[in-house]
Amino acid sequence: MATVPTADSPLHTAVEACISALRKIADYELEPSLQSRLLDLGERKEFLSQVEREELMALVDFTRKRTLESLEAKRALDRLHNVFPEADEMH
Repeated sequence: MATVPTADSPLHTAVEACISALRKIADYELEPSLQSRLLDLGERKEFLSQVEREELMALVDFTRKRTLESLEAKRALDRLHNVFPEADEMH
């Protein structure tokens, strides 16, 4: 297994930046106002206007994409941890 490069190396800085960016994506949560709007539209889906239906579909698509990105980021963090077990200490 690889060891984490020294703190002053460019590789250490790059791994640290990747971990930071991936954590932000992995921990993403939908803003409360968007979550509320999504729930509202979803509960009334049979009675939505065309504009509201399009908004609901856009929110569903947005949420689906962010969920996939979050899962991919978590998987990438796991892979980094397997290669650099000490990486948890790099934040």
